[in-house]
Amino acid sequence: MAKIPSLFQKEGDPARKPGGDGANGSPTGPNQPGGSAAGQPAPPFLQNRRNQIVAALLLLGVLLILPIFGMGQSATNERQLSEVLAGLPKAELSGHKITKATIDDDNRVLQLTLDTGNDVQASYPNQFGSELVKELQAAGIPFDTQPVHHASPIGGILAMLLPVALIIAFFVWMSKKGAMGMGGASNAKAFTATKAELPEPPSARFTDVVGCDEAVEELSEIVSFLHDPTHFDAAGAKMPRGFLLVGPPGTGKTLLARAVAGEAGVPFYSAAGSDFSEMFVGVGAARVRDLFAKAKKTGGIVFLDEIDSVGRARNGNAPGGGANDERESTLNALLVEMDGFSKENNVVIVAATNRPDILDPALTRAGRFDRQVTVAPPDRRGRTRLLDLYAKDRSMGPDVDFVALARRTPGLTGADICNLVNQAALEAARGKRGVIHASDFDEALATVMMGRARKSAIVTDMDRKVTAWHEAGHTVAALVLPDANDPVQVTIVPRGPAGGVTWMGGDDNSFLTRTQARAQLVVALGGRAAEELLLDGDFTQGASGDLQSATGLATQMVTKWGMSNMGLVAMDTDRIVFGGIGDKVHAEIDSMLNQALESARTLLAEHRELFDAVVSELLDEDTVDIDRLRAIWTEIQQPSLVA
Repeated sequence: MAKIPSLFQKEGDPARKPGGDGANGSPTGPNQPGGSAAGQPAPPFLQNRRNQIVAALLLLGVLLILPIFGMGQSATNERQLSEVLAGLPKAELSGHKITKATIDDDNRVLQLTLDTGNDVQASYPNQFGSELVKELQAAGIPFDTQPVHHASPIGGILAMLLPVALIIAFFVWMSKKGAMGMGGASNAKAFTATKAELPEPPSARFTDVVGCDEAVEELSEIVSFLHDPTHFDAAGAKMPRGFLLVGPPGTGKTLLARAVAGEAGVPFYSAAGSDFSEMFVGVGAARVRDLFAKAKKTGGIVFLDEIDSVGRARNGNAPGGGANDERESTLNALLVEMDGFSKENNVVIVAATNRPDILDPALTRAGRFDRQVTVAPPDRRGRTRLLDLYAKDRSMGPDVDFVALARRTPGLTGADICNLVNQAALEAARGKRGVIHASDFDEALATVMMGRARKSAIVTDMDRKVTAWHEAGHTVAALVLPDANDPVQVTIVPRGPAGGVTWMGGDDNSFLTRTQARAQLVVALGGRAAEELLLDGDFTQGASGDLQSATGLATQMVTKWGMSNMGLVAMDTDRIVFGGIGDKVHAEIDSMLNQALESARTLLAEHRELFDAVVSELLDEDTVDIDRLRAIWTEIQQPSLVA
């Protein structure tokens, strides 16, 4: 009996506040996510899927624990049980006589009525009702066992159902946000609303596209079709359903697609192939369907960049997997949508890729991507116009010649030329000049083609001498051989990872003859031959990059181009490895490289005076350009005329 009263506290005691606060405050927190479900954006913490799952588990735990605290909630106490029990033997409490007692064993509450008419209540532990009856009988106090009050059953039912309802509401909110990876359609709607919807046509025009006139001319048919398709119908012609832009990176494929939409004044819906990739099967396909459904409502251009990420050829022997299934379902949805086009939709799909060889045949067949438009790097005239375009807002010096600069930059794309002009502007800014001069373009071109000069690098005299001889070997071979490209510039200043660089000029020719290919092998191995002259037959590892490029070229000559003694058969890797001719191919490539090295040795021996002059000039000036190289050669060939 003495230990029982310590189990109970009066109202307002700190020991009972956690239960009361938790029970009263529990509806407040869980209702907050419910408010977000009504259209409010999720808090930053809940925008991460992992954080959402953790928050859901924490909420579930809290809601399951709260009822346990609520079970400890008892009726309001005005007196401690110890005080009430102490007054029972005297049948009085606080100087007042106890006239009646009521025991509510359902709620474990003892109520005492005093002679003043006031009531005193106290809670008692479970299984303690019989002890109270004995105490009351011993004190001679009349009592009954009727409950003082009955708790409303509605409140208990609500207390049990509220946590469950809140948990269900929270998970419904998470599913609507796509947090659990279910419901790809909602994700697709969010995708098209943010990435694919452009209410206004692009500002780009065909005049902004320079260096690919043929592609512009071919794509201008789309503009005519979107403006007035009736003349196509009159001739019985059908507009191609899809245009595939093919070309290396940086040639302006995306700009072309935007210019088509800008010229036609129609909406431009753009997406990258990777935007449709998702780990959950069906999400990418839903995004494709929603994108095309939106485009069909308004008409316009649908542009898919890097389509090879979802349009890669399917391999029937590949094992099934989640990522593969998702890519195939996305591709199938794209194929179905392209077949669903009709002329009244006024929708044209344009896609871009630099890997047309890996696209699925079903994607490139007639009726889907009917036409492939090649967007090649610009020719010399196109490069000149691009230089003018990117330099029009910059101040140019009188010595800048864009025609001559365009001749020195074969193979550069529009993006490369934009970078070149910007790099020249940076060189002028480093020199605190507001005008860009030809020297700035020279340095910028060297930086773009060979890497930035590492002028602070510590180079020993031995390394500097070996580099000068090595680069002079490349330079003399390129200068002397009529079928080799001329050296634009040679330097022994470290650039990028290389200790020295010989920059070879190119041309706009699309074809390479066998004689030119053999000349390139001789130039590539001229550095090794020069090292042997310096080191009396010995050599360094400095020719490792030259050997790699020469081996790659010789391999193409043997296995692809029929430019060797192996015959005209084109061989792929499987035939070389599994066909038992790998050793023969290796021997033929090695023979071609040895012949090129021997030719380089002979060439340097025959032009030793020119070689020594180039080495001396490099050691004195560090960098020598083509004009100075030609002047040195002229002095050696005709010394009397120079004098």
